Amino acid sequence: MKTNTLQETQRILDLIAKRSLNDDEKKQLIDETVDNFNNYINPGFLKYRKSFSPDYVAVEWSDSGSTFKCVKGIEYIDCLGGYGIYNVGHRHPKVLKAVTDQLQRQALHSQELLDPLRGYLAKILAELTPGNLKYAFFTNSGTESVEGALKMAMSATGRRTVIAAVGGFHGKSLGSLSATSKAVFRKPFVSSLINMRHIPFNDLTVLEQTLACLQFTGDDAAAVLLEPILGEGGIILPSDDYFPGVRRLCDKYGAIFIADEVQTGMGRTGKMFCVEHWN
Repeated sequence: MKTNTLQETQRILDLIAKRSLNDDEKKQLIDETVDNFNNYINPGFLKYRKSFSPDYVAVEWSDSGSTFKCVKGIEYIDCLGGYGIYNVGHRHPKVLKAVTDQLQRQALHSQELLDPLRGYLAKILAELTPGNLKYAFFTNSGTESVEGALKMAMSATGRRTVIAAVGGFHGKSLGSLSATSKAVFRKPFVSSLINMRHIPFNDLTVLEQTLACLQFTGDDAAAVLLEPILGEGGIILPSDDYFPGVRRLCDKYGAIFIADEVQTGMGRTGKMFCVEHWN
């Protein structure tokens, strides 16, 4: 068994090294991918993917610029952008060079010695972020970023209640799932979620009423967590007075304002961060 596993691993490594496949290899890769998703990842995943049906299966193989190709060689324009990870396109030459240069010297930092690149990146982010934001906490995903922000808000304020928007999406780990508003994600874990109030997006009157009621009952809000543009909620743009009003109300009631820029940040709306449109 162990020998077979090692041989299979080597076969996959050889596959990664290939730049093209013959027709038999393409069919094998497609069949094995579907089988692996069904048996080792989640059969339900294939039921809602547009890239899979009884008549057609699209298995990705290569990418460049604004497009990617499936194993069959069909080219697709990428209008999704990996939910925000392809801000400079697929395999941008500068990104490829930087990654390759680093790999030639060191793959990952030791976690013990000081990592110079982490310091440089934090300094650059401090120069790019609006206002007086200075310190960076690095994570592997958007949901971890939201988790970190929620924990910092609770620690800084000593409060436990958070306000988020109906239609908002912030992740699926327990803290970020609390802020995500879709019932199908939340229901199985409701008893474990943090204290959350979901209110309509782009409505300052309801936001102030909620903040005031929480203050009156002693459940003061630790944070107001919002996407500058609702993503999964339907690409809903706020009115120009909304976020300045959110900032004012957060200051008035002592709540931390958390901008979830996982999808809107890094220049995707014409500013480095979307909240900069409203100062």
